[in-house]
Amino acid sequence: MRRILIALFSAGWLVPLWISADSMFTFFNSELWPRLRGGNPLNSFPFIQFSEQAFTIACVWLAAVITFWAWRWGGADKARAA
Repeated sequence: MRRILIALFSAGWLVPLWISADSMFTFFNSELWPRLRGGNPLNSFPFIQFSEQAFTIACVWLAAVITFWAWRWGGADKARAA
């Protein structure tokens, strides 16, 4: 069970990163391209802000994963015990 939790923690940052990219591509398809073609789409969802927030969550999560694995592989717990 512990290994599964570590694996989910280590790879979980990919989910908010994927959500961020998907949100940005949705913005391109539903807002940007119609405007470039002269249309006026009526969509009030803040795609760019949501994408930025999801990207920030992914980066913070990735930093936590890197810190965890650096601590785990760096032998900080063994150095403290010696």
